[in-house]
Amino acid sequence: MNQNVNVLAVITTADIADLVDKRFALAIAEHPDAAHSEVHAALAARHQQILRAQANDIDPTAVIHPAASIADHGVKIGPRVWIGANVNIAAGVKIDGDCVLHPGVSLGVPGFNTGIIAGRQRIIPQVGGVRLKPFVELLSNVCVARALFGGDTLIGEEVVADNLVYIAHDVQIGNRVQICALVNILGRTIVGDAAYLGPSCVIKNGLQIGRGAKISIGAVVTQDVQENAVVSGNFAIPHERFLHHLKSIR
Repeated sequence: MNQNVNVLAVITTADIADLVDKRFALAIAEHPDAAHSEVHAALAARHQQILRAQANDIDPTAVIHPAASIADHGVKIGPRVWIGANVNIAAGVKIDGDCVLHPGVSLGVPGFNTGIIAGRQRIIPQVGGVRLKPFVELLSNVCVARALFGGDTLIGEEVVADNLVYIAHDVQIGNRVQICALVNILGRTIVGDAAYLGPSCVIKNGLQIGRGAKISIGAVVTQDVQENAVVSGNFAIPHERFLHHLKSIR
């Protein structure tokens, strides 16, 4: 941690506080994880106050089904966007022009991050948002979580996602990516342009999926995938190795 240039402050216990580099802001707590959750929750509440002061900006050419649910503040919807029945859009969501959201899509839901707040296990509130770039199309019941600490969970231009896809907090998806049904993309994953994510695949948090990569049906991806690579299996390996292994056991 002392070598990480992205760290500015540390919450830790008294017994190892002397090991922390002097350049950091330092807080000492008996239970650092719980203290961090409490601080984060307080900052999230303050962020919500700021967000509530931001009026919605909805282009008059957007077509919104009367059964859609849109927060009354902090939402931006661009021209020619089409929003179906029972779509849910939370504050902090930005939708660029010409996007299509089919019935049941949820944007800006809380991500699954837990912490101890007021002595109880809780979902940690997120303070970021979600952004859809132009010409994104999401089929029914796609769910996109907002970013955890700030910024946006991002879906690039011309991304298409099939039914029942989950995109977790802080995921960054490039342009023209195809995401098949029941895909699970876990937090902070980066997906390069023109990648293909096959049906029911799961991508572990924090990975990088290279441009043009192809993830086969049902794959469980636990390592970075190189540009234009094809991976298969649980745990996923290069597709040719996967086929060779299948032949060897038949």
